[in-house]
Amino acid sequence: MDFMEKFNISVSMLLTGFTIVFSVLIFLIFLIWAYGTLVNSVQNALRERKIRKEQEAFEKEEAERPPVEIKPVAESAPPAPVIGGVPDEIVAVISAAVYSMYGSKEKVKIKSIKRAKTRSAWANAGVLDNTRPF
Repeated sequence: MDFMEKFNISVSMLLTGFTIVFSVLIFLIFLIWAYGTLVNSVQNALRERKIRKEQEAFEKEEAERPPVEIKPVAESAPPAPVIGGVPDEIVAVISAAVYSMYGSKEKVKIKSIKRAKTRSAWANAGVLDNTRPF
C-alpha cells in the first residue's frame, strides 16, 4: 500500500465517522425536541382540564351562594388608634384575606396577629445570598 491509498482510506474513514456522528447527533436533537413538545402538550392539556374543572366548581358554588345585600354604611367617628397592638381594620383585612384564601368549607381560626420583625438591608442580602438556589 502506497501513501496515496492510505491517505484515501484515512479520508474516507474520517468522512464516514463525521457523517455518522453528526447524523446521530441530529437524530438525538430531533428526538429530544419531539419528546419535549409531547410532554409540554400533555402538561398543557392537563392544566387546562384542571382549570376548567375548578372554574366549573366555582361557578356551581357561586350559583348556590345566596345573593349578598349591600347596605350603605353610616359615617362614624374615626377609630381610635390602638396602642401596643394591631388596629381592628388591619385584623379585618387579614381575616378577609384568610377567608378568601381558604373559603367557607374549611374552619379557620386566627389565633394571633403580630407585626413582622424588620431586617436591615445587610440582613436581607445575607438571607437572599444564603437561600439562593444553586
